[in-house]
Amino acid sequence: MRRKLRNFGLALLALAALSGSALLDYYLPEHSVTTITGVEVKLVDKDGPISRQNPADQPVRDMYLIYTQHAIDDVRVYRNEDTGWGWPFYFKFDASDVQATANALANARQPAYLTSYGWRINMLSLYPNVTDVRLAVAGEATWSFFRWFWFTLWFALLAAAGWGLLRATRRQPDDKPSGQTGA
Repeated sequence: MRRKLRNFGLALLALAALSGSALLDYYLPEHSVTTITGVEVKLVDKDGPISRQNPADQPVRDMYLIYTQHAIDDVRVYRNEDTGWGWPFYFKFDASDVQATANALANARQPAYLTSYGWRINMLSLYPNVTDVRLAVAGEATWSFFRWFWFTLWFALLAAAGWGLLRATRRQPDDKPSGQTGA
């Protein structure tokens, strides 16, 4: 019985580890030094960009896009939208100012330091959201203490939960091996 409980607990812990790590990876900010190659504003609704194939049938909004190039063959697209008071709590209200800064850096062809969260998923037309753009300083690192602090804390919590689970489901000296019955 303890073995089944242990296996079930470890499976739940593995599921929590994967889903929690994915959420942290998505929502925690990451930094990159890149060259902005262009900016664009698209009119979108809930179904995506407005076009002949997708006419506006719901409330529409502007979606700012920032096009970047990290290396010769590594181009990335970011969106630039306000988070407002909602989730995630970045309290970003200056998407237009960020877009203007991105446009200025694109025109000057100077390296930009981008802070963003999210993933780029081509099939779903999902873009990471930029929270800040500024001029990059030569040799500036993109390592984030804040990001890795929360990942370290998460894995320490998982290790403590795993250790507690193993201690709670360990075999007791008076337990009989399975298949044996008492006299």
